Amino acid sequence: MGILCFGASSTLLCGEDSNSVLGLGGGGDGEAAEAGAGLGFLDVGAVFPVDGDEVMRVLVEKEADHRPKGGYVERLGHGGFESSWRKDAMDWICKVHSHYNFGPLSLCLSVNYMDRFLSSFDLPHDKSWMQQLMSVACLSLAVKMEETVAPLPVDLQVCDASYEFEPRNIKRMELIVMETLKWRMHSVTPFSFLCYFLDKFNQGKPPSYMLVSRCAELIVATVKDYRFLSFRPSEIAAAVVLWALTENQVIGFSSTLAASEIPVNKEMIARCYELLVKKRGNFSASLSAPLSPVGVLDVACFSFRNDDEGHAPSNNNSSNNNQASTPASKRRRLSTSPI
Repeated sequence: MGILCFGASSTLLCGEDSNSVLGLGGGGDGEAAEAGAGLGFLDVGAVFPVDGDEVMRVLVEKEADHRPKGGYVERLGHGGFESSWRKDAMDWICKVHSHYNFGPLSLCLSVNYMDRFLSSFDLPHDKSWMQQLMSVACLSLAVKMEETVAPLPVDLQVCDASYEFEPRNIKRMELIVMETLKWRMHSVTPFSFLCYFLDKFNQGKPPSYMLVSRCAELIVATVKDYRFLSFRPSEIAAAVVLWALTENQVIGFSSTLAASEIPVNKEMIARCYELLVKKRGNFSASLSAPLSPVGVLDVACFSFRNDDEGHAPSNNNSSNNNQASTPASKRRRLSTSPI
């Protein structure tokens, strides 16, 4: 059974050695499975096979390498310095993401980088500017990984940015982030599992663009709530698909989950689903604005653009002159190297 416009064919990947860039372990099939999962370098209308259970098992094993370190969620729950940094960074990243109309995976990746970095890096309490520099670096790396046309990193400093960093400082911060994340930049996210669960839970029927769009919106909403960091990306993807299908009364949640044969913890999927139900009101408010036609098409293709330049961050950047940024006079320009 194939799914329209989706797929993870490893044969479409570039032939370069991805070990150092993508942080993949040894072994040919495992590497291709992780690097290819969820990727759609596909023409609209093409039909490709959905990944099987074995590929999903490899991804489930790999996803632990792309999650924040233990204890991070508990620290966020207690509030304080780390939680404040995440909230401020999240607010700014979301504004810039909306300003440039980036795809949903760019947001998902940038927040993944941020959470993994915050959970691993010894944060300086006396350097408030580093919070914004970290945000710029994480978003810049995600945009280079995902978007075909990426603004220059300096052009991302819009939407009430308090500081203005020079390109060399942003580049140095990008290197710090990548080194901290052990160069594992092609993260396994809920989008990596979306095709699989849409096929499993939708009785093999090709999903509509509206269904995929709804799933992508829900994934983006979960990214903003730190409590969902307690769940694996595979568990979030499964819960989101079940939510979207039960929301339209296509299936019943309990019966569908019980009858499914999937390599994912069903108890954790149920818990994630319960959290989605608790946040029903907040989700309805945050998702009230419809996607633009371009946004719907991007979501339907999981925002993976039709290019074959590999998965390392791209240097093919272009400036965006239409910036609704804070006036330069109100931003602090750090002319000396802060890091």
